[in-house]
Amino acid sequence: MINLIKEGTTNTIAISPATGSNYHDLASGSFELEISQDYDRSTGSLDLTKLAPVPAGYYNNYLLFSVLSSEIPATSGFFTYTLNEYIAADDRWSQVSDDWSLASWKWREGARSGLRSIDSGRLKVVGTDQPSYISYTDTNQDGQYTTYNR
Repeated sequence: MINLIKEGTTNTIAISPATGSNYHDLASGSFELEISQDYDRSTGSLDLTKLAPVPAGYYNNYLLFSVLSSEIPATSGFFTYTLNEYIAADDRWSQVSDDWSLASWKWREGARSGLRSIDSGRLKVVGTDQPSYISYTDTNQDGQYTTYNR
């Protein structure tokens, strides 16, 4: 289970993929998490920044990633994720046409010529969808509680 927190600037996560990554021992690579919210089935994706590699054979070949908190969904809840690894093309210029808006990749990551799913699992987002009140100054800030008696 991956836990992501909306507050703050970045989240660091570790994933031991079910299928080995082509980029495990490299300092870079292009990865994303495709996510699907369990409640309403809304979908999206999170771009992951690969961090320095963990030595091979160490902790089951974990991959370390960083994700910006601003990219994490604002709503709390449980998600199903698929970790995708993009296979970089050798020739970056061959993937670009005259229309630069069609270049759907970042120069530092290389062209994304192929997609490979290497893991899937569960993800929990601790979001900021609940209002927080420091002082009760409005009339519409009522609360309620339930008392249970054995």
